[in-house]
Amino acid sequence: MKRVLAIALAATLFAACDDEPKQLVGTISDATMNGITVCGPDGGEHLFPIEGADLSEANGLLAGSPVTVEYTGTPERVKRVLKVSTDATYAAAVGDWTRPDPIDENGVMGIRLQTGGAAESIRMATLVYTSWELLEEAGKIRLKGRSIGNGQTVDFEETAEISERDGRLTLTTDNGTFYTRER
Repeated sequence: MKRVLAIALAATLFAACDDEPKQLVGTISDATMNGITVCGPDGGEHLFPIEGADLSEANGLLAGSPVTVEYTGTPERVKRVLKVSTDATYAAAVGDWTRPDPIDENGVMGIRLQTGGAAESIRMATLVYTSWELLEEAGKIRLKGRSIGNGQTVDFEETAEISERDGRLTLTTDNGTFYTRER
């Protein structure tokens, strides 16, 4: 009888622990209307159904975005997703950042920041952006690329800050170059 009670108590405690909210911090590897796949710190991928979850801080659920998923159950057997939060700076950064082209008065030049940390230059042949990453400080990113000119190629890194000015998102590099978010 004691053994039966012990097993019943253990099962009850396990079920109660299963209903305690937990968090998984990782990176979004895929997102659909019904769920997200998160690459966790263990390197494994975990599928979370998001129907009914609080998505007020989900920021578009972009692939490559850092994410925190609050859920009940286990990562292998999710009972319910309570909340999904992603990094707002990541969501703000993805898109085209441009400024007027000083040579072509009707043209623009700039940087295209893509999901997953890829970057490319927009109409800048000698300044080739290749990647970007979030920094720990909110609103800050690191841009990487190559400067090609004068017969030499030099790798570079620069810090940039995303902020809002006159109702538009702006990106200002540490050398003072100023871009505006286009899309």
